[in-house]
Amino acid sequence: MQIAIEEEGRAYILHLVGELDASTCLEVDREIEMALCKPIEQLWVDCEGLKYISSAGLGVLISHLGTLEARQISLVLYGMSDHVKNVFELLGLHMIMTIVPSKKDAVLQAR
Repeated sequence: MQIAIEEEGRAYILHLVGELDASTCLEVDREIEMALCKPIEQLWVDCEGLKYISSAGLGVLISHLGTLEARQISLVLYGMSDHVKNVFELLGLHMIMTIVPSKKDAVLQAR
């Protein structure tokens, strides 16, 4: 798993490349914790390079939902492959997380 960080205005962006599973979820968890230390309004997860997500990977994202909501930080995931998006939809996570097709849509969502 490779993670690149970008800050764009009040958005903190995690660019994920590879597989988000039990062996890499702690790294993503640390990056989200670091994001929560910053004065941000949005946390965007760029999933364009995400090839696979396991239940452990999903758990990392889900575990931060309460904190993000309490701090009024919106979580937006974008650029998912059909395979990864299908996992979110099968579990109903698209009902509690904002998933958009592209970064452009994430920007529009933030307005």
